[in-house]
Amino acid sequence: MIPLEVIKNFVEAKITPREFEKLLHENQELIAVLEGDFSLPSYIEESDLYTFVIGQNYSNIEHVFNVQVLLSDFLKENSVKHERNKRYEELFNVVLKVQPKWLNISFDYLSNLVNFAPLLNGKELQAWIKEEIKNEFRCLKSPPKWLQAPCWPLEDGKPLIFVGQLDAGDLMHDTSCVYVFFNPANNTFSTLTQSC
Repeated sequence: MIPLEVIKNFVEAKITPREFEKLLHENQELIAVLEGDFSLPSYIEESDLYTFVIGQNYSNIEHVFNVQVLLSDFLKENSVKHERNKRYEELFNVVLKVQPKWLNISFDYLSNLVNFAPLLNGKELQAWIKEEIKNEFRCLKSPPKWLQAPCWPLEDGKPLIFVGQLDAGDLMHDTSCVYVFFNPANNTFSTLTQSC
């Protein structure tokens, strides 16, 4: 597949973000095209388009949407007719509206959730997803107060149950917390540590 066709297929959502990411690592012609001349927006620190897109997390809907918009601009600059699929933008907007601050839902998880959603649109879809998040990301008492970015663990695609957090600052040099999660599928506990 020629590079501009690969980019167009991603922008039009004819290939998944995961498939596109794989091609970014394997397709030398695609790499060469993305390393070519393209004026990046001032907020991007990377030196070229390839370095930017290869550094993104393709399981994060915000990253996928940002890459899609930037590559749509790239196609326009190269006079390639295309129509940017609005799916990623819609998912991103849904995530902004329904995702609690203590959670960072991956694109894969959200996509699976939306695939199981009844045929709903707009506010009904948002309400349904919000309820599903509440049912799936359970806490014994209250949600975690993360010191860094939310990092809720999943095992076999299912969120673990948040048990609680412990202040571990006296054990470490920085402000630190240990987060305890429970996996009801195998009756085991998992911990995460964050410091700042």
